Amino acid sequence: MKDQKSVITKMHFGVVLCTAAIVFSCKDDPQPVNEEELITTLIVDLTPIGGGEPLELKFFDEDGDGDIDPIITPSLAELNANTNYTAEITLLNETLSPAEDITEEVEEEMNDHLFCFTVTGSDVMVSYEDEDENGHPVGLVTEWEAGDSGTAGVIQIVLRHQPGTKNGDCPGPGDSDIQVEFPIQVVE
Repeated sequence: MKDQKSVITKMHFGVVLCTAAIVFSCKDDPQPVNEEELITTLIVDLTPIGGGEPLELKFFDEDGDGDIDPIITPSLAELNANTNYTAEITLLNETLSPAEDITEEVEEEMNDHLFCFTVTGSDVMVSYEDEDENGHPVGLVTEWEAGDSGTAGVIQIVLRHQPGTKNGDCPGPGDSDIQVEFPIQVVE
């Protein structure tokens, strides 16, 4: 009888130990990782404020970070001198059919994303027209001010992913989700 009680006690102890292991292991489950989306396409739609011909800048990289070179159109974007443009960015993953609109994810996670704009060699200034819930810029909508004609250069657009660390500074903390350079020229 003593051996049966001992076996039953050991079984109860084993059940309690297993239950405790299951309960405590559930508390330590890692949080799901926010997987970065593949961005194959970045489009900037430029609309002259006050009227005029709109312009589309497009970066397309069909294999992401693969061996195929990206296509940038136009090869030289011509902005009208002394003109302000509203610029809206669209991000897509065109490896899927239909294409996935990554712009929606950036909008939903605006507190974690920041577009950085660097203009070199050209008389173009970029100002933010949108902000996140904390008052930091986002950059999905900006205003581009083209100054004097004859200046040519490059505008670099970088999307920074800054979960929990965004402070509104470029480049700031975090990682780059996409980096694109568009050749630009200001013309009469």
